[in-house]
Amino acid sequence: EFPIYSWVVADLHGHVLDIPFVLLTIALLLSIFLSKKIINFKFSFFTKYILIGFLLSIMYMTNAWDGGIYLLLASLVLFTIYYKNLKIFFVAFFTILLSLIVFSLPYSYFFSPFASGIGVLCSPDFLTQIGKVGPFIFEEGKCQHSYWWQLLTLYGFFYFFVISFILLAVRIKKLLKTDIFIFLLIILSTCLIIIPEFFYLKDIYPAHYRANTMFKLVFQSFIMLSLSSGYIIFRIVSSLKIKSFNIYKKILALCYLLSAICMLSLVMTYPYLAINSYYGDLKTQKSLDGTSYLQILYKDDYEAIKWLNKNIKGQPVILEAQGDSYTDFGRVSTNTGLPTVLGWTVHEWLWRGTYDIPSPRIEEVKTLYETTDIQSTKKIINTYKIKYVFIGSLETQKYLLLNEEKFKNLGALVFQSGDTKIYKIN
Repeated sequence: EFPIYSWVVADLHGHVLDIPFVLLTIALLLSIFLSKKIINFKFSFFTKYILIGFLLSIMYMTNAWDGGIYLLLASLVLFTIYYKNLKIFFVAFFTILLSLIVFSLPYSYFFSPFASGIGVLCSPDFLTQIGKVGPFIFEEGKCQHSYWWQLLTLYGFFYFFVISFILLAVRIKKLLKTDIFIFLLIILSTCLIIIPEFFYLKDIYPAHYRANTMFKLVFQSFIMLSLSSGYIIFRIVSSLKIKSFNIYKKILALCYLLSAICMLSLVMTYPYLAINSYYGDLKTQKSLDGTSYLQILYKDDYEAIKWLNKNIKGQPVILEAQGDSYTDFGRVSTNTGLPTVLGWTVHEWLWRGTYDIPSPRIEEVKTLYETTDIQSTKKIINTYKIKYVFIGSLETQKYLLLNEEKFKNLGALVFQSGDTKIYKIN
């Protein structure tokens, strides 16, 4: 999951865009953990925790789950530092929390979460009959758990080294401060893996009701456990005093090192297989230009999009064909940044928690392209403040009764390449 999968598929979701802030926050928390304790409320005391709160607000606005996850990590770190002086702990914690709330307030004020509650897996009958208690939802038939071999496949590598680290800690007895910090990462990561086995955040996916919960939580587990494993490998190897071992300990150490090399070799096959399978054994040239696929599939549309990027200023609304997720529909708004009436419907549905808002727009877009009624066309155009109409390959494929004449009456042709045209509405 981290990091190669996201890069291989060129994933630009929030959990990927948030990675730099996640790594920076972990580094800052480590720096605070290793620094000398501040036992009075100096200016420097507040600035470092305000900075943490600021970074958490960025995480919350980029990928909401991360704000909560790393607030938990910050709490664990602070409690470990100040557990003997709870007053300082609470002042530090509430400085972070207040900063998080203040910095993200403009976003939070307008944000409506799509989740409708916390689902409880395998709820007993008497609770499913009640249905809901506070934020907790009890649904019949929602009883799904991961098989042990699935968990082993995903996390076996990490916990091989986690168990090794625990055994090392027992043997050496006196831990370094960095060891304690790594244990905090391991504890939080383990909790994030366990949570989806009991709870899920209810969204719009009935068949895969815990998929989002699991992915968002364990992606952060992958990050923290990856960092932890790197540290653990170095810590164990550097602690081995093989020259002083007797023959039995040397054999044991050799067996351990061979097992560790085997584990590393297994996970290192993933980048090799993933990159080659996705990019045709690296024999197919790919470009960092995200619009290059349009040149091959929709050459005239590509020229139109280039024209829009060069000539259109501001954020006027452009009409284009609407389609399903993970298709080429939405290519104009995607590659120009211009708003459109409706792109990928399911994604819009997901964020709003209801199909009622995006659903009517499907027919309205179809009406705009196919109707011969000028007045109804004007009405919908005015409703969505549409300034440009895009007629390209996907529009002509999808709307078989496409009526172009009315756009000539309502505006002017401002671009044409082959059969692809853009009309500007007067």
